[in-house]
Amino acid sequence: MSKQLCLTFNKAVFYKIAFFLALSLSITACQTKHPPYAYITNQLSDDLSIIDTSTQLVIKTIPVGNRPVGIALNSSGNKAFISNSEGQDITVIDTTTMQVISHIPVGGGPVGIATNNDGSLIYIADWYLHKISVINSVSTKIVATFIVGKSPAGMVVDEQNNRLYVANRDDNTVMTIDTNTYKILNTISVGTAPFGLALSPDGGSLYSVNVRSSDISVIDTKQAKVTATINVGAWPYCAVVSPDGSHVFVTNQDDSTLSVIDTKNPSILHTIDVGDSPEGVDITSDGQFVYVSNWGDGTVSVINTDTFQVEKTIKTGKGSRAFGRFIK
Repeated sequence: MSKQLCLTFNKAVFYKIAFFLALSLSITACQTKHPPYAYITNQLSDDLSIIDTSTQLVIKTIPVGNRPVGIALNSSGNKAFISNSEGQDITVIDTTTMQVISHIPVGGGPVGIATNNDGSLIYIADWYLHKISVINSVSTKIVATFIVGKSPAGMVVDEQNNRLYVANRDDNTVMTIDTNTYKILNTISVGTAPFGLALSPDGGSLYSVNVRSSDISVIDTKQAKVTATINVGAWPYCAVVSPDGSHVFVTNQDDSTLSVIDTKNPSILHTIDVGDSPEGVDITSDGQFVYVSNWGDGTVSVINTDTFQVEKTIKTGKGSRAFGRFIK
């Protein structure tokens, strides 16, 4: 083989290797995603703790508004919306830069918060004015308001079925709202002082967490009626359903415990000791870990669902609340 031919051959091989190496790196880069984060509102320190769930460490703390309570995330996880109960506004965070990008005034007493999948619409439950405000997150303007029951708190959006579910604490009811018309479709009587809500992955079962009756109302969303009532710990607050729909996890404030409910045969399977006065609860998308925010000691308990035991306790801020879905 001549020297020139050899050089031409080697150059061709080099470019071919370089092409496939670049392609491989490009594919790897496209497949790389940031790990899921847990966003914990700390009501008494007026900030937000961001936990990397892959390391179970707080990676950043961001000042937000005055007495932050609720948290909602869009489906891609690139926007976080926080209700500031005494600031009477909503903080919007770009989670890719981990920076506050806007504050949206809403007035009244914003507590519960939820969003549609793409984060274009934000639903705010006003504790004092007994109404829901709908905000366009792009224009940052209120585009609709409607009256619900007394002291609305927890909300869940079922975008596939164009439904918004609202827990009215002082009416002992849960309402179903049509998100196209904002009309009330039905009002369901539940236990005493419903606060948190959780929806099954298929949208067929809604779980109302009733604080003062210390129980969970299981609602068949198609029939719009309660089909079961499950007693849990003292002063329950929030709930989340596992991704496979097999378990419901409920925080019990006065017991400092987490109840694990079997959804197929509605009953308590486990009761797990967590931190002081647990409030918010969420679960990772793979169903492996449940995160519980503990108001009383400013921590988050991480429960491994293989063992149903606390694997780690993470220090966060003062009055950790995280009312809503906070992992994405």
